[in-house]
Amino acid sequence: MMDDFVVIGGGIGGACSALFLSKHYQTTLYEKEPYLGGCSSTFKHGKYHYNTGATTFAGYQVGSYLHHLFEQSNIHLETKKLTSALTVLIDGKKIERFSDKKAFLDEINKVFYHPKNKSFYELIISLQHQFFAIHDYYYSNASWTKKIASLYSFKTLLKTFYPYLFGDAKSFITHFFGGISPKYFNYLDNQILIVAQAKLHEVNFLTAALALSYQFMENHYVFGGMGAIFEGIEKALPHVHKKAMIEKIIPYKNHYLLHTKTHTFEAKNIVLNASLFEAKHLFDTPTIKRYLQHYQPLDAHISAFVCYFTIQHTKTLSHHYQIILPQTLPYTISNSLFVSFGDTEDEKMAHSVTVSVHVNENEWQEATILEQKMELEAIIEQILCKHFGFTSEEICARFSGSAQTFKRYINRSSLGGIPMRLENLLFKLPSNDSPFKGLYHVGDTTFAAQGWPGVMMGVRNLERLVCNPSF
Repeated sequence: MMDDFVVIGGGIGGACSALFLSKHYQTTLYEKEPYLGGCSSTFKHGKYHYNTGATTFAGYQVGSYLHHLFEQSNIHLETKKLTSALTVLIDGKKIERFSDKKAFLDEINKVFYHPKNKSFYELIISLQHQFFAIHDYYYSNASWTKKIASLYSFKTLLKTFYPYLFGDAKSFITHFFGGISPKYFNYLDNQILIVAQAKLHEVNFLTAALALSYQFMENHYVFGGMGAIFEGIEKALPHVHKKAMIEKIIPYKNHYLLHTKTHTFEAKNIVLNASLFEAKHLFDTPTIKRYLQHYQPLDAHISAFVCYFTIQHTKTLSHHYQIILPQTLPYTISNSLFVSFGDTEDEKMAHSVTVSVHVNENEWQEATILEQKMELEAIIEQILCKHFGFTSEEICARFSGSAQTFKRYINRSSLGGIPMRLENLLFKLPSNDSPFKGLYHVGDTTFAAQGWPGVMMGVRNLERLVCNPSF
């Protein structure tokens, strides 16, 4: 039987797209690994479990598209709502990024006092609320006519946020505050980098505001690891094939032929959750390859080095930390580490620690990669022991993954999607549809952005394009 839709890749975008598609169409999800989740999965190594990379679950509040989709699909997660999305350690000081505005202002003023902090963060919160309250837009790339029509649908967003769209965020902030210290800029830069894969001078202020505002969304700790989210999704899907890697896709007039190592099957439509930058190898069709190649310049080759630990400790710690260091770490492009700890009451993940740092994948070469990994692992271990008081005896396991490791396991080496830089204007970005009938795309390398809130905007956009013929 020919599927109406085949979804290739079980990351955030693919798994959630399969959820809404399966309610309306005969849909099958294919995933190359034995579990769903991609960058947000949970895996077992030796005796212990670890979150692959993405460890934060933001935007899961009542009324959000994500919460509505899960509720419709009868997916119930065991989570803990966090009062603080992140604990920032900088210059021997601590800033709790509380979701409560007053509590957070007390924190930021203890370290970076400024009389305009209150009005600045009130603006951040206001822009976030306004942005997520607007739903009258969509983005199509099926043809120039549809693209222009969809860009017109952004008129409400443009009118509302016009003062914050042009010019870089660093200049805006400098003007707003009348100047702030280099250390405060360093703090803000590292907050922006987590979400936008760029820094203040590279993004507009709306992008910076949305990146800074994620702490004011509901952030949840997921018991059983991030993979528990996808276990819930999998149970809600009627057709899922794991350990099934799609190796080739051949388009025909009204359908696609898909090949794995052992099987061939047909689908009327395809949703690619593979990285846009690495999807062209699936096709031999010159027009599709050229279309995908057209977006290659958007690939900034940003990836991550991720270090995994099992630490048998009895300390009371927050779930997420950012350690901002005096200088950039060797082999990386960042001076900060993002550290996530398992909850002490989480039987599966209690002693699991995931540490990540931004890197340029091109700076990691096969000839020296083992030496680079071992050196950076040892540095990160020293930093953890220094900041959290761990001893080497408490560390039961330590290993790491580079861009090449992620290429091997989740079929992509570029992580974090398309940086949300000023030059990456909306009309230059790929959409969730394409000029080719039946070929769609979701994930962090297409509209709209990174992380759960950004990728879910793309899933919502795909639902509009597929389910509303007027688009």
